[in-house]
Formats: sequence, structure tokens, C-alpha cells
Amino acid sequence: MSEITFKGLNHITLRVNNIEKAEQFYGEILGFKVEKKMGRNMTVYRIGNDTLVIVEAETEYQPGSKDYRVDHFGFFVDTPEQVDQLAEIFREHEVTILSGPSNRKTGRFVFISDPDGNMIEICNEKKS
Repeated sequence: MSEITFKGLNHITLRVNNIEKAEQFYGEILGFKVEKKMGRNMTVYRIGNDTLVIVEAETEYQPGSKDYRVDHFGFFVDTPEQVDQLAEIFREHEVTILSGPSNRKTGRFVFISDPDGNMIEICNEKKS
């Protein structure tokens, strides 16, 4: 199996129905500090060494139809090459790859699905 060691949980992303209400709850009520905004529909909070991301659901908000769920969680690895190595291992074991491996401004990532459909991100982030 993989000789790559995961470095820890990178983040949890929650899907919310109304970004403004969620920002009020997490920012004003719980007092979490915004690390960055990513467009109008995503806010990143840093809580100690951990990261919480909230993202507005892509479906239109209907008061009677709520979309409550964890969107995905992510794990750190040491290098961009390890992201690619894991993608190859995932292919060998017929793990569903949802997206990637691909580059973005902050590093390299791949999204996979576990057997129950939970989305997992494996990422390497460039040092600031």
C-alpha cells in the first residue's frame, strides 16, 4: 500500500444554504476570524491550526428544502508529487477520482470519493 504519510487534516468544508447567515453565525456569533473570501460563495476561517470552509450550496435556496451536509474534508501530504502518486494508487484500487490531480494557486490536489460517497480532498499547499 501507500508509503506516503498524511500530515493531518487540512480542512472541513460545510455546504450551507445562505452564505450571509452562515458568515453571521460563524463570524459574529462564534467569533471565528475570516482568513479569506473566495468569490461571493466561499469563506475560509482559521481556528487555531485548523481550517473551516463554508460554501453556499449550488442549488437554489428553498426554505422548505435544506441542503445540510459536510461537503468534503481534506488531508495534507508533503509534496505535489505525492498527490500524483496517490492518484495512481487510487486508480489501481478503482477508487473514484472526482477531480484532478490538478494545480491551483495554492498547490496541487485530487478529489476522490470513499465507498459511501463522501468526498475527500488530498492536497499539497505551497508554503507562504
